[in-house]
Amino acid sequence: MVSRKALLIGASGLVGSELLTLLLESDIYKQVTILVRRPLPIHHEKLQQVVIDFNELESYERYFRVDDVFSCLGTTRKKAKTRQQFIQVDYEYTLRAAVLAEKCRVKSFLTVSALGANPRSFFFYYRVKGETEEALQRLSLPSLHIFRPSLLLGKRQEFRFGEKMAGWLLGRLPFLFVGKWEKYKPVEAKQLAFAMFCAAASCQNGTHIYESDQVASIS
Repeated sequence: MVSRKALLIGASGLVGSELLTLLLESDIYKQVTILVRRPLPIHHEKLQQVVIDFNELESYERYFRVDDVFSCLGTTRKKAKTRQQFIQVDYEYTLRAAVLAEKCRVKSFLTVSALGANPRSFFFYYRVKGETEEALQRLSLPSLHIFRPSLLLGKRQEFRFGEKMAGWLLGRLPFLFVGKWEKYKPVEAKQLAFAMFCAAASCQNGTHIYESDQVASIS
């Protein structure tokens, strides 16, 4: 039995909540720490919840002394209100977490990006995602895993019309997502969380980028 420690950021989100369940149920990890704005209604002998101010992330450096750091941070333009707030969450917080992970010599850093991420994209959302990926790859992380999911499906607290429509299309018109269009097929949050878990367990060094259609093949 391996005794590793994990740090999860973004545990209250769609992917993060699924990943937290996997980490707590796994025999691979003896301790799982989550950094949260507000305590989650979850209790487990392996779980350590740390309520933090993300603007003071560097003050919590000691919690980054783990084996694997999972970053499931992310927001939308609608929730962020402004472009600067979106950049703060998706770019600044993610990069600052990675810098701390590098400083604490973690074995692997795993993060959720987006299909279409490109630092030269005309679209703001994909440009920020691409710039984040680019900045992460400039660090000296032993093992970096970047996941680029298409539309994520799962039970969210808020209603999202796009996800409901994608789920409807997937169930009734599956032929829309074959061939060159397969990578646009919506991904279940649970499936992405499992892929992140498996990638960390693989202990592969180097930079690894997984497009949406590759997520299902990771096990």
